Amino acid sequence: MINFTKMINKLNLLYYEYNTNSKSFMPDFSYTPMQRYDELMKLTYELSKHRFNFFVKKDKSVLILEDKEPKSFIAKNVAFMKRKIKISNMNIYTLNDKKTKMAKNIPLYKITYVANDINFSKYDAMIFTSQNAVLAVNSFSNEWKKIPAYTIAAQTAKTVKKLGGNLKFVSFTKHGNEFADELIQELQGKKVLYLRGKKVVTNLIEILEDAKIDCEHIICYENSCNENIKAKELPKNAYIIFSSPSTIHCFFKKFSWKESYTAISIGHTTAKYFPPNIQPYIADTTSIESCINKAIEIELSIQDD
Repeated sequence: MINFTKMINKLNLLYYEYNTNSKSFMPDFSYTPMQRYDELMKLTYELSKHRFNFFVKKDKSVLILEDKEPKSFIAKNVAFMKRKIKISNMNIYTLNDKKTKMAKNIPLYKITYVANDINFSKYDAMIFTSQNAVLAVNSFSNEWKKIPAYTIAAQTAKTVKKLGGNLKFVSFTKHGNEFADELIQELQGKKVLYLRGKKVVTNLIEILEDAKIDCEHIICYENSCNENIKAKELPKNAYIIFSSPSTIHCFFKKFSWKESYTAISIGHTTAKYFPPNIQPYIADTTSIESCINKAIEIELSIQDD
């Protein structure tokens, strides 16, 4: 039987994400069933082809059934509810303004769009490493939608598609420098535009330049700390999700770190910006949902010890 993790990575799903705690492929409910349909068909076909046992629930999530476990939906649902009760008292915090299931949010930083007069007709490709860049360019132009877009992660890719952009490529690695390595072959001979934030925390530009990729980079948004947020002491044993180096910077302007806290980093690049005394866990994929799943996974492993 094919390696399950390799199969998931090969599918490179946008609208479904695997939750290791519930052993389910969970759909992104911010999109309609029709938008998710093709991926559901692709996912169930692949699972069937490789003889994985699964059950498609009413909400179109896909539950993986292990051979050693009861096959009945009722038995699996009871087990899931028991785990849900265990994690109901967890304190998980994200540091942006996006409401996310299972987590409380603290909007520690804000995004400011930077309008630019860009001649999109001279580019063959566009690079996006953040959905903020997609939202920013969409605020001042529609011309970007004609240019093939190369994106680092599912959330950015979904934003491109949602706004009517021309999604060409989604990274398999989903991390900054590795994404740049993937792009080298894809972008050879192309005139490329990289729309980015004011601060760049990867070596993407340098890697592409070393590979002789003709890449112009333009700032289209800026991150800044939200000075209106009042500092408060977070509860003991809190799990805190850091989605960028900016969130780390803004967090320590307002909060003190306690030994009982657990840091979850959205990726390897962000993890490099923590103080030496903090060793973060890194999410399996670069999404907030994956960070939350990592927190739950850690908590359940502690409870099972």
